Amino acid sequence: MKIRIRIRHKLILFVLIGVLLTSSISLLYVQNMHKLYEQLVYEQTSEKLYLYSERIEDKLAAIDRMTQSIASDTDIQHGLEKIKQNKNSHETYFAIREMEEKLLSYRFFNYPIRSVAIIDYWGKDYWLGTTKDETAPAYSKQFIAMAAQKEGGSLWKGGERDSKIFTSLREIRAVNSMDFPSLGTLIVRVNANDLIESIGSNQSSSNNKLLIYEDHTPIYWSDEEWKDKPMPSSLIQNERSGERYEMITLNHHKYLSTLSTMSFTGWTLVNLVPYESLFQKAIQMKKTLFLLYTLILVSLVWIGLIFARSITRPLETLALRMSKVEQGDFATSREEQVKNKDEIGWLTISFDKMTASLDRLIKDNYVKQIHIKESQYEALKAKLNPHFLYNTLDSINWLARRQGQERISSMVKALGDMLRSTTSKKEMVMLQEEIQHVNNYLLIQKYRFEERLQCEINIPDELNKCYIPAMILQPIVENAIKYGIDELTGECHITISGECFGEDLDIWIADQGPGMDIHYLEQNSEGGIGLRSIHERLQLLYGEPYGIAILEGIDQGTIIRIRIPALWKGEDSHV
Repeated sequence: MKIRIRIRHKLILFVLIGVLLTSSISLLYVQNMHKLYEQLVYEQTSEKLYLYSERIEDKLAAIDRMTQSIASDTDIQHGLEKIKQNKNSHETYFAIREMEEKLLSYRFFNYPIRSVAIIDYWGKDYWLGTTKDETAPAYSKQFIAMAAQKEGGSLWKGGERDSKIFTSLREIRAVNSMDFPSLGTLIVRVNANDLIESIGSNQSSSNNKLLIYEDHTPIYWSDEEWKDKPMPSSLIQNERSGERYEMITLNHHKYLSTLSTMSFTGWTLVNLVPYESLFQKAIQMKKTLFLLYTLILVSLVWIGLIFARSITRPLETLALRMSKVEQGDFATSREEQVKNKDEIGWLTISFDKMTASLDRLIKDNYVKQIHIKESQYEALKAKLNPHFLYNTLDSINWLARRQGQERISSMVKALGDMLRSTTSKKEMVMLQEEIQHVNNYLLIQKYRFEERLQCEINIPDELNKCYIPAMILQPIVENAIKYGIDELTGECHITISGECFGEDLDIWIADQGPGMDIHYLEQNSEGGIGLRSIHERLQLLYGEPYGIAILEGIDQGTIIRIRIPALWKGEDSHV
């Protein structure tokens, strides 16, 4: 089965495909350029971190050379040998003084050194620096043991007591002896923040995270958030695989991670740069291009719609005229003037001339015959004189009264009054007349339903002289009796009330039945007694805001609201 597509849709589809192809190629180019830019940024950031780690290593190596100089210094070695040989003696005191004076001769202020400590053979420490960083005995023994394992070599440790301190450990050995016996341990503590600041920050943004790990444990952090957190598993995998940079997500944030392992200490330097700050301008440019392409797409589609409409609208107008002619409407199809002067316009003009000729032929023949038949039908209906019915009902009424049948008499009288109201040619009646017509109908129905039918009418006296269209209340009351009977009790309670709101008159007919669909008037379903007819009649008389509204009852049932203009005698041509 072939798909039928209208000409307008074909034109729009053609324009849309062209725009989408152009936009897709442009966006693909922008995306590739963005990827190349990201790759370049990744490589430059990784190279900067590598150079930065080398500068840190140079600083640590300089401190390491100084510690080697101190450990091999002749005066310090001589002093430690005396302390080792004579633990508590007068010579030991002078040896300590000479050793401290020798330490003072070193220019520690050239380095970010926090403190320098020498622990002698007997475990006593000698401090020099701005701060005396005393450690627990167990911690000092651990340092001495680690330094001894290096046998005079240098060892760097970080994260001492969770502080940002880098510690240099070196065992001091006697250089004038062949077996290099141990004389003590040199401990130099370096302030990590001062060391980093002395090199100069590598961070282009304050949001960057600089981290240094030793055995995957943080020993330096630029953000306290990372203080107690071990190295993330994704970074450990990158370290093992040799990946220098990668885009990772940590704590629901996207970062560019770059790694560099320092050969001098074995530490891992990690720099985390937030993706948003790194590619902020690129992202902004990308969003701007997307917005621009969207605007171009919408503009071109809009222009395509106008272009397609200019071509297809005359064809649709001609098709609509043909449809109206097919339904028998020859006059309405020619009301609109043909504006197009092209081939479609000429075709429309020719079609209008043809329909005009057909219209004249139908009026001269078929319509005349219909009018003749309607006149004959009306003449036949007029032969039945309604006064004959009135007189007959009046005779039945008097006969019932003579026989003492008051109920039959009242029913016949009410029926006669209803017939007079129904056959009356008055278009507008006073509200009290319409209420009387409803009362006549209710009187007849009460003989059927007896006590099960209850009706309460609350109409203010000042509204009785108000004019309303005839025969609009009784059909609604009839509908309420038919559908408003309570399913449990079998009773029917109806309330009729009215009130003026400004220049409008509202009349409510409420029942206590099972209720009806409040959207009934909007549907095409059949049912009810003349509700849709009354609604259409009121809207034809007074316009769109007026008519019938179906509302839900407070507890149950249905409320029919009639809204019409409040008209008094002399205010409307119908009165």
